[in-house]
Amino acid sequence: MAEKIIARIEEYWKTFRSKVSTAFLISLGLSLIFWYSGKLQYTYTTEIPMNVVIEGEKYRVTCVVEGTGHNILSARYFGRRTVKLNPAEITTVAIEGEEGARMITPESLQSAIALRYSEIKINSVHSDIVLK
Repeated sequence: MAEKIIARIEEYWKTFRSKVSTAFLISLGLSLIFWYSGKLQYTYTTEIPMNVVIEGEKYRVTCVVEGTGHNILSARYFGRRTVKLNPAEITTVAIEGEEGARMITPESLQSAIALRYSEIKINSVHSDIVLK
């Protein structure tokens, strides 16, 4: 069964190669690269999940970011995804009904993360980080 499938694929490949020139395939590949590179120059808004470490505790936050496609791709796939924050950089508010529990304000978390990412704009941060 597998041999028949492989033989059929080889047959289709030979037919394809006899009808399509190598120069056409190279031109098609280059045009796709140029088109994609052109599209990445536009400004986009998307969500990027990040890990935040505060006093040794790891938290997961979602940031809404804005930037060019190149910068967003580099931040999402090649940038540092763990941000280490000092407690002095963030503002906390007391939570009513819970003794000693404090919640980090999204604005202070946003500004602390934005200091570390200069190539993209952090529009907002979605998190409910509670420090105890």
